[in-house]
Amino acid sequence: MDIKQMIYFKTIVEEGTISKAAQTLHIAQPPLSIQLKLLEDELGVQLLKRGHRKVELTSAGKLFYKRCLQIITLSEITKHELKETNQEILHLGITSSNGALMKQIQPYLISQPKLSYHIHEGSTYELIDLLLSHNIDLGIVRTPFDQSQVNVYPYRSEAMIAVGKKEFINDSMKHMKNYQNIPLIIHQRYLSLISDHCLRLHFHPLIKMSCDDCRTSLLWAQLGLGVAIIPESALEFCQNHNLSSVILEDKELYTRIAFITRKNETPTLKVKNFIEQFI
Repeated sequence: MDIKQMIYFKTIVEEGTISKAAQTLHIAQPPLSIQLKLLEDELGVQLLKRGHRKVELTSAGKLFYKRCLQIITLSEITKHELKETNQEILHLGITSSNGALMKQIQPYLISQPKLSYHIHEGSTYELIDLLLSHNIDLGIVRTPFDQSQVNVYPYRSEAMIAVGKKEFINDSMKHMKNYQNIPLIIHQRYLSLISDHCLRLHFHPLIKMSCDDCRTSLLWAQLGLGVAIIPESALEFCQNHNLSSVILEDKELYTRIAFITRKNETPTLKVKNFIEQFI
């Protein structure tokens, strides 16, 4: 029994048939069937019941499938860790709304000449998935998010700001209630946060557009489609001086930047050193 046979078995279970698994694995069906038979003979148990449409796990098969997942995952983690023994690499995940934070991180990056960085960008939930699957060592995210599976190191709170052309916005519009009849451009991440707050203020926001990146929100605001509501630090992305910006004083809209690591796992020294520069 070897890791390759475990991968074969896992693929058969997940694809449902040997023929589909063979296609996924890019091998012929007969050799795959032979490998499954050899595996069952070696273990001395039947792992699968062959049906006309789909294979079915036996009790032994269910246990073996569980162990396969554990061993394959451990094998991938081990290979990943061994690759990094020759070079110190910090796999860092960051959301688009925190991209402007890179300017504050820059001095630390420069001060560590022996440390290389792999930067992964994505939404908060995508970064949590990458963290739990050991594809990143550390995430820089923004509340709110599910904190049940991660260690959270709060960094700082930030207000939301409104950004738009002067025809939509002026310096006196410091509260969300001032935007009741203004077309809004909202990052999908903050759509429920902003909508719920508006409902508490007894109005439905006029959502002109939602998107997945603060830079896109600013682009549409620049084109005059409405007012972008974004975290304050994301204003760094704005290159158009013809746009006006106003800090919103609604405390309910504040979000907090946070560093996250895997729960029940002691962070490595390089991760600890990085976090300690900011916390």
